[in-house]
Amino acid sequence: MVLARDILLYAVIAVCAITDVMYGKIFNKVTYPAIVFGVLFNLFLGIKHFQSSIIGLLVGFILFLIVFLIGGLGGGDVKLMAAIGAIKGYPFVIYAAFYSALVGGLMSIAMMIWKGRFLRGMRNIFRVIFSYLFSFIFPGIKPLSLNPEESEKIPFGFAICLGTLWAILEFMFNVSIFDYIKI
Repeated sequence: MVLARDILLYAVIAVCAITDVMYGKIFNKVTYPAIVFGVLFNLFLGIKHFQSSIIGLLVGFILFLIVFLIGGLGGGDVKLMAAIGAIKGYPFVIYAAFYSALVGGLMSIAMMIWKGRFLRGMRNIFRVIFSYLFSFIFPGIKPLSLNPEESEKIPFGFAICLGTLWAILEFMFNVSIFDYIKI
């Protein structure tokens, strides 16, 4: 059952990486069944795996829903991370989300530099971050969304797939990039 669950994960991230790069979409017909089968596989593995799957599903969904709500991601990206959480559970989904954000951030920076829009893109990001901070301090102020004209669109589903592979390798070899970073 563990092998079937892992094969499901590899298939989902392979298909979603391809469709996101080729069509700019992550399809519901991939993510919804992945969520269902991920939860079912973990149910058959026992109550501990089932709980981990449900928590992973919710954590993956909620983390990326927040970014979706401010205009930083598409709905397919949110459902893909929820599917990854349902398949591999918690805490794996935290690692996958972190590495996905790291890969996506690097892709975004590279794209902004490539297109000569780095300063404009960073200004757009900080404008949104500060508007949310001010809206928490002063509840009457409405936070801003990302301005699509000043943003570079990247296939973030592809970044999620790469970040998930990074997390898989980290769990497989029980080694972290942070083991080598001395701060």
